[in-house]
Amino acid sequence: MSRKVFSLPARCGRLGPLLLALALGACGHEEEGAAPGAPQVEKDSIRFAADSPQLQVLRSAAAEAVTASQVQVPARLAWDDTRTSYLRAPMAGQVAQLVAAPGQAVRAGQTLAWITSPEFGQLQAEGARGQAELRQAQHELTRVRELHEAGIASGRELDEAEAAFAASRAEHARSSTLARALGNGGRIDQRLPLRSPVDGVLVERNISPGMSVSAESERPLAVVSDPGHLWLLLDLPEHLAAQVHAGLQVAIDDGAGQALHVPLQHVADYVDSETRVVHARAEVDNAARRFKAGQYLRATLSLPLAQGVAVPVAGVLLIDNRQVVFVDEGKGRYRRQPVVGEDIGGGRAWVREGLQAGQRVVVDGGLLLQQLLDQPQAAPHGSAQASP
Repeated sequence: MSRKVFSLPARCGRLGPLLLALALGACGHEEEGAAPGAPQVEKDSIRFAADSPQLQVLRSAAAEAVTASQVQVPARLAWDDTRTSYLRAPMAGQVAQLVAAPGQAVRAGQTLAWITSPEFGQLQAEGARGQAELRQAQHELTRVRELHEAGIASGRELDEAEAAFAASRAEHARSSTLARALGNGGRIDQRLPLRSPVDGVLVERNISPGMSVSAESERPLAVVSDPGHLWLLLDLPEHLAAQVHAGLQVAIDDGAGQALHVPLQHVADYVDSETRVVHARAEVDNAARRFKAGQYLRATLSLPLAQGVAVPVAGVLLIDNRQVVFVDEGKGRYRRQPVVGEDIGGGRAWVREGLQAGQRVVVDGGLLLQQLLDQPQAAPHGSAQASP
């Protein structure tokens, strides 16, 4: 007799009238044969009479052909890095003035704030001093060349003047180029502009007047991005790594009760060593501003499946380390069928062997049917006998 992995309560006094009838008097003491109207049991099959009240506790559902499974994974929305600039102070200083407000559209090169920076003032001074030294070196080179042509200055003096001019020109180019890159390099006023390098919207501003800033700060002073385009970042479980690839469809709730479908654009080629997840990314069209950066969502991945059928997960039982289902063959007949399947989420199991689309599987009462098969069959005609 097979060993039962799932079993009913041992005390029949706790069973309802229908379950008690289905258990075939498991607590009774009839030694002479099955009760009238008892189900017929033969190997892996059970047949009930058409008017049997036990049929009322059995419910079945049809197996459905499936081509994909739906898997939910955690996800979050973030700024699109290809359209985003995270601004930090290039030099230490103090915020003197705010120019742009959050939510304001800005252009590349537009000043968002002014920072008073003695370090930048020194750079401005170096640029002015370098320009003066360059003019002096050029005048000196011109004078020495004239003297050399007149035979008064030696060749060595000319070489030294040319070297001094080249050094002054290089130093001036360095300081002036850096000052121009930072902005406001033609003055000496210590006012360092914080400028946007891209077109977009000032979506974050993390500074206030009088606030001290430095180049070592990890948090950006401001963020300019395009809120009409966001990244959907997904953390995929390690066991899905081989099944997920760019192009798979991802569904998220758009906030209005509708599913928004977007394709995966990138799947990382490594598993995060700390979290043991695979990072993936999709792009979300947010022109309607329905989503916010930093928002957490549940994303549903559509994973392709090989040939198989889907049934409610309650219909698949594990008996003696084997997966089985009870197939409803109609007219009160039920047959135990071995299968091979797995949970695919959403309360469903994918059965890749043992079932065909359209076959009905018992989803309520399967354990009671298993108990009938486990009971010893004493009568030659195969009717179920009660256990003493």
